[in-house]
Amino acid sequence: MRRRFLLHSLSHTFILVDITAVDPPVETSASVHQQTVPIVRFQSLRDAKQYLRTLGAGEDVLEGTFASLKKQGVAVMTIV
Repeated sequence: MRRRFLLHSLSHTFILVDITAVDPPVETSASVHQQTVPIVRFQSLRDAKQYLRTLGAGEDVLEGTFASLKKQGVAVMTIV
């Protein structure tokens, strides 16, 4: 099963938000549907990469994701 994550970089902390269960809205509406999603926090880049490896992420995905995060500066989405 493929999983979707948002990866945030805040100072020296990496936050991984599992958005796999979140479905994008079909149409834009005024009503907001809130969901609780699992998150994991890491104090090092190495630990964040290791966690994603345990979920089946390949090195190409990891390198692309973290290069994009470094370039974007705040957050990126990745699929594992």
